[in-house]
Amino acid sequence: MKKILWLCNTIFSQKKIDGTGSWLQPLAEKLQESGEVQIINITSGKTDKIIRQDFGRIQQWIIPIRKRKVYGQIASKTTCKEIAKIEQTVAPDLVHIWGTEQIWASVYAQGYIKAKALLDIQGLLFACADSYYGGLSFSDILDCINLKEIIMPWRTLWNKKRIFRKRGMIELEYIKKFTHISYQSQWVKNQLENINSMAYYYPTRIMLRDMFYSCPHWKYTSCSSKPVLFSFCSAAVPYKGIHTLLKAISVLKQKYPNIILYLAGRIDVGDKLLDGYSIFLHKLIKQNNLENNIHYTGPLNETQIIEHLQKCNVCIIPSYIETYCLALAESMIVGIPTVVSFAGAMPELAVHEKEALFYNSMDYKTCAAHISTLIENKEYAETLSKNGRRQRQKQNNINSVIQTQLKIYTSIIE
Repeated sequence: MKKILWLCNTIFSQKKIDGTGSWLQPLAEKLQESGEVQIINITSGKTDKIIRQDFGRIQQWIIPIRKRKVYGQIASKTTCKEIAKIEQTVAPDLVHIWGTEQIWASVYAQGYIKAKALLDIQGLLFACADSYYGGLSFSDILDCINLKEIIMPWRTLWNKKRIFRKRGMIELEYIKKFTHISYQSQWVKNQLENINSMAYYYPTRIMLRDMFYSCPHWKYTSCSSKPVLFSFCSAAVPYKGIHTLLKAISVLKQKYPNIILYLAGRIDVGDKLLDGYSIFLHKLIKQNNLENNIHYTGPLNETQIIEHLQKCNVCIIPSYIETYCLALAESMIVGIPTVVSFAGAMPELAVHEKEALFYNSMDYKTCAAHISTLIENKEYAETLSKNGRRQRQKQNNINSVIQTQLKIYTSIIE
């Protein structure tokens, strides 16, 4: 049996994992159940010393979260030595490193990993930097300067983009050092090939969280003046495009005065020291008289996300960049008719006018028109729903995901 050592941000446990990386645990469990590999996980957590905390038959070490160098991307020598010691103990056939945004790729880049290594691309910081402002004008960016930015100038959007750019330069140096890289979309591969033309590239697939495979198919709900919409707001950053969506809602309100948009995410409307961009969003809401139309749900687990999706008429994904977009995959497999911006890897997940409706990222009027079409046209909405669900059931099929990952491991090891 091949030993695969994972380095990732996820602590495997019985507790439901929400947010980023939530699909990694079910993938690890299914790979372990295949009988072809032994999964061993190294992650970090709130602990004073290294602890062994196995999850079922998956061996797991949790190392302390320490102060990290340079924007949290470079592991300390102490952390590197701890990981190297565990690697020496388990003697893996392959080390699978998940993502470049945190410390894990730096452990390999600094020469502490001796086994063959596979880098799986999650987000791409250097690519996000190019789209960071999300189409905001210069005056909009100025309007995002408030008390928090005055007290802490490094939190202005200009400086946040600059930091993204610097983190992206570190990320590029990591990518250049890997021989084996897996990617979730052709868009990602396009970004990488000019950076590291000597690497071997492996297309991989994404496993969704368990409940999304078994949940009931969405059903059309007729509405007159009170359609219900849903969108994800994973972070208060411009490239997620929430400001564009709010503009689309202001257009739709003229036709549907009682329209409701539920925003799922981490924007804390009760925070006394909100960041400037969040305040900018609240100003947009107030200026367009949307106070009764926009509802923040806060972070949601998979059960709550499915419940919201089942009750809405349309899901909207307004991001200006995505390396894959798990939110789009999840909305499609539940069967929600989805309106999505034509950006990053998202056009690879669905066919326009067959499985979803796409619009130019900045074109909020077309976004609003697409939403209205799906609210009004039951037959069309149900067609997109059926086609989108069928596509995700095929592309995110559990067996296909597992077999693809096992083939990648075998190809590299042998």
